[in-house]
Amino acid sequence: MNISEFSILTGGILSFAMLIFHMKFYDLFGWKTEFEKMQLKNRNIFYTIHIALILFFVIFSTISIVYYKELAVCTGPAFGITLLYSLFWLWRTIWQIFYFKYPEEIKSKPALHYIVILIFSLLLISYAIPVILEIGT
Repeated sequence: MNISEFSILTGGILSFAMLIFHMKFYDLFGWKTEFEKMQLKNRNIFYTIHIALILFFVIFSTISIVYYKELAVCTGPAFGITLLYSLFWLWRTIWQIFYFKYPEEIKSKPALHYIVILIFSLLLISYAIPVILEIGT
């Protein structure tokens, strides 16, 4: 197994971990109580977007784990998929650092904030390595 294959497989496993993490949001962040405060349409929109994100993780973790060799070659559509996924994680890392920087958020769960930044950074690196290696050749 070469570094690009290992990198994509690692990204797939981390994406699967994000899937599991997102499935725990309802309990972890007390959404039952929070949703009761929201209008029905906003609650439905919020929950639908979250379910879509979970499906996104199902799709990308599956593609990354099943087709890691194809994605690792990083040519044709595999290059585009890998590049876009690495850019998604670049955006998500930056967003976590600057958007979730509110003192009350960090004070209530500081370890979670930094662990999430670490995982997002690892996902970024996992999907960027094959892209960088392909561009360098």
